[in-house]
Amino acid sequence: MITLIRLLKRAFRSFCPLLLCAIFLSLWGCLAIYNASLQFEQPEYYVIRQCTWLVAGILVALFLYRVSATKIFSLIPWLYSFGLLSLFLVLIIGHSRHSMRGWFHTEWFSLQPSEFFKPIFCLFLCWYSDRLKNEDMSNLKKYLKLSLMASPGIILIALQPDFGTTLIFCILLVTIYWVYEGYFKYLFFSFIALIPFLALVLVKYPYVMDRFTGFWNPEAHAEKAGFHLMQLERSLASGGLWGRSFGHGLWSQGYLPLTHNDSIFASFCEATGFVGGLALIFVFSLALMAVVKKSSRMRNELYGKTLFMLVFSLCMQAFIHISVNIQLLPPTGITLPFFSYGGSSLMASFLIVGLCKSLIRTEKREMSLLEGSKSCEVEPFKKDLDIGKTISFKEVEVSRKAIGN
Repeated sequence: MITLIRLLKRAFRSFCPLLLCAIFLSLWGCLAIYNASLQFEQPEYYVIRQCTWLVAGILVALFLYRVSATKIFSLIPWLYSFGLLSLFLVLIIGHSRHSMRGWFHTEWFSLQPSEFFKPIFCLFLCWYSDRLKNEDMSNLKKYLKLSLMASPGIILIALQPDFGTTLIFCILLVTIYWVYEGYFKYLFFSFIALIPFLALVLVKYPYVMDRFTGFWNPEAHAEKAGFHLMQLERSLASGGLWGRSFGHGLWSQGYLPLTHNDSIFASFCEATGFVGGLALIFVFSLALMAVVKKSSRMRNELYGKTLFMLVFSLCMQAFIHISVNIQLLPPTGITLPFFSYGGSSLMASFLIVGLCKSLIRTEKREMSLLEGSKSCEVEPFKKDLDIGKTISFKEVEVSRKAIGN
């Protein structure tokens, strides 16, 4: 118990801004989940489960905070292999929801491996890109090797099929390649090559095309694909500028589907209005800007770019969810990090928080050790050594022994 208290004290001293921001968003999300669940017979059910996952997520973040990023990167090939294995197994023995096989289901909880694979995917591709940049090969070959290593995970997620999450992983791949000074022409030709596969998806899964048609003209498909979009619009309009307050939602309490996960931003905006939605967008935007500034100052390029990609994955997912809820994009089924109900999503988000702090902490430690080794250099005091040249304590000791002999 004493050890746990000491760990918490250390964590909150140095981990305060990042962890507290994540906890604040999660508690805000718990309130939004409760507001969205008032229409159910047991409105506290989802909140209690979400709070349980929140405690577990905080503990995971605190644990990763104490693990060196060097150790994590040394294990990343094994973690990536384990992640691919979990994605493969979920296709065989996984549990299906909404025509998608993507969960391991137990009597007490369900786990979605694609959520946990997201930070591993970022870590692995950044680590692999960092290795590729030092190899003597053409830029095209580097791009092909990076794409080949990323393809298994993307394909396994597409086979579930979970096209919303597949889109996120494709964006992460493109962004990582671009961050490591990629070439636009390779991305362009890759998109052209994928057009036949996209056409095949539209033919094999008609509901994907229905989402696009419903997005372009919701009123014409009000009873099917356009119904969800129309309820999103009405929930946002019902909230107005200041909102109807929690527990007094009109559309989110009676008509809006999936109010506690896929539609939670619209449900939240009906309660808090335009001001509440804008505040939430501001929090994610501020987090992204802060990490861009922080990553640009890190001397270790691998740590800096990995830090950016981890936070970018969260913010990009948040902006896609918000864009769907305000009808800038067709429905994707993507949750809002820290906000939407779901243990896997919340745990994966706190996993990213822990990894980010581990990267920052490890980089600070390495820089302090480097500066400490430089400060250990002293001026020589024997005439047979060059005047003005700094040498380490080890060299001084060797010189002293040689002179003494």
